[in-house]
Amino acid sequence: MRDEGELKGFTLIELVVIIVIVGIVALIAAPRFFSQPTFDAARFHEAAISTIRFGQKVAVAQRADVFVVTNASTLVLCYDAGCAITVKTPGGNDDFVVPIPSGIGITVTSFNFNSLGQPNPNVQITLTISGDGTMRQIVVEQETGYVHK
Repeated sequence: MRDEGELKGFTLIELVVIIVIVGIVALIAAPRFFSQPTFDAARFHEAAISTIRFGQKVAVAQRADVFVVTNASTLVLCYDAGCAITVKTPGGNDDFVVPIPSGIGITVTSFNFNSLGQPNPNVQITLTISGDGTMRQIVVEQETGYVHK
């Protein structure tokens, strides 16, 4: 029987088990957590989704075609297929160009949004981002132009 004044706590065995479990989790999670390509790919994936959504909104707002052009090093929003005239950032001073981090790749493609926000060609478009061992996708729906993961 315990006294009411007796201290309650963990036994040595319980503490050792917890330390072992935390150590195993750290060995498994730490390499993925501190992997720079993983952060770069995730960050670029979110930036690419935002950029494509912005391109669709500009197309609708300005009633003009807006092209989404990808190559090995950049994702660009333009008013023409050749990217002679680029869309400006919301601040209005800089071209809307998103650099692709080294070691990260994206499906090289070009498509545009019409003034209704629909993709042209009128098909579902899927872009794939890779480089960290995880394939991330961006889907642009055929009829609505809805951009999602």
